[in-house]
Amino acid sequence: MQTFCVATAIVQDGDKFFIAKRAGTKQIKPGLWEFVTGFVEDHESAEDTILRELLEEVNAHGTIIRELGCIQMLKGGTRWIVIPFLVSVGDTDIRTVPEEHSAGKWITWDELERIPADEFRYDLSAIKRALHAAPALNQ
Repeated sequence: MQTFCVATAIVQDGDKFFIAKRAGTKQIKPGLWEFVTGFVEDHESAEDTILRELLEEVNAHGTIIRELGCIQMLKGGTRWIVIPFLVSVGDTDIRTVPEEHSAGKWITWDELERIPADEFRYDLSAIKRALHAAPALNQ
């Protein structure tokens, strides 16, 4: 079984969360909405990964508020270890990089839950449980 480790940025500003639509040219899940996510590279921490991915994919400088705990999933004989981070950004006017994402938007959690769950590569309910303990969600 193959195992992949990814870091995910749950970017929050007040009651809104930033999601981005994968570019139509992407080989995996083109055109689907996601939180900014990236593979943890060799000799790179998950924290460094997510801050790098924010810069590369949406030109945003982020600050990690806290890790939300690992999520492990099995999909089609592949194990995914997802490390989500609650992140704030200095500038909420986020511009996506066209090669990575065709659009980005800020939405409430209720709006996020109406996006079909199969569009995300991890368990949205697990992230919700982890976020529920985060003070920023209860503002």
